[in-house]
Amino acid sequence: MCNVANNQSARHTAIELLRKSIPENIWNESENKLAGLKDEILAHPLFKHDIIEKLNNKFFNLQQVQDIHLEYQHSIVEIFTDALLMSQFQARQLDPKIFPTVKMYPRFLIAFNINDEFGLSSEHNSYDDTPLNAHFCLFNRVLDDLSISKEKIEQYVCSQEANNLRTFLENTYSDYIKVVLALAIAEQQVITFSPPLKQSVKSLDIATDQGYYDVHGTTEDESISAADDLHEEDLWLLLNQSLHLTDFEDVRKVAIEYCDLWYAFWSKMEQV
Repeated sequence: MCNVANNQSARHTAIELLRKSIPENIWNESENKLAGLKDEILAHPLFKHDIIEKLNNKFFNLQQVQDIHLEYQHSIVEIFTDALLMSQFQARQLDPKIFPTVKMYPRFLIAFNINDEFGLSSEHNSYDDTPLNAHFCLFNRVLDDLSISKEKIEQYVCSQEANNLRTFLENTYSDYIKVVLALAIAEQQVITFSPPLKQSVKSLDIATDQGYYDVHGTTEDESISAADDLHEEDLWLLLNQSLHLTDFEDVRKVAIEYCDLWYAFWSKMEQV
């Protein structure tokens, strides 16, 4: 329990420092803009996609579920930690614009997400501390559980839609605000689509109570060991601190474009 309290206290301390790093009126103005953007994102057709119901109701056979997972791995799972690490690195862009050392506040918050992704234990993860419990490694165990052969993995050609998603995220790596924004949207996508993906695997009589699908979801679900909602919240707070440094309409366009690409991806997955 002591470690849980320490982690929560450290996170709250970092958030408070983040808030105090810019004038209160600027923080409040950015908060209002982002609240509207978050509402617009959640209203996007992506988060009501027809495939959600199909994944939940045994619509796809084993081969289709295999293909969906290979596509999903390519589009986001394989590069998610790359994006997190780049966001942590590019926080350096804040120091000359706000004040020296301010980059350490977002880096500290991002570290909670990185530690989770790397399989390090936290208050929401009771797994042993080993790289084998990194989320990318856990996802590869799902591929094994789905009986996807090494040959299929090596020879599989991903769709253009998966390539588009991957390229879009990779192209944000040089811009702190854009990569943080993309990560925030990706977290919401994970929160929305992980339960249906889990159900599609479970429907094939494959155990999902441990591993990748146990560590993806929200803290509200006490049956799993996930904290994606906290990670998403932290990313939006980072945007709150930095939004005044860029053009809001540009931020909005990036957000909607990424949602559009995800919608196109899931539409393609309906056809596998």
